[in-house]
Amino acid sequence: MYKKCCMEKDRISNSLSWQDSDGIHVVGRGDKPSGDKLLEMTKKYQEQIRLSPLWDEMVEKYGQEKAEELLTQFEVKLGE
Repeated sequence: MYKKCCMEKDRISNSLSWQDSDGIHVVGRGDKPSGDKLLEMTKKYQEQIRLSPLWDEMVEKYGQEKAEELLTQFEVKLGE
């Protein structure tokens, strides 16, 4: 029973995330990602923003051009 109901939870729980005024933070296990990997992660993050209700709100409030500009600020960074 453990294998079916809890194994997936254990894999997911290997990271910790929270949000504050600086943004969304995630801490997880693994090697430090390369610059290329960070860029790939940023692109995926931006794609997810485009698919979220937040994107529609940004376009409505700021217009398409400004929303595109703001989207570039959604990036993955390594903390110290």
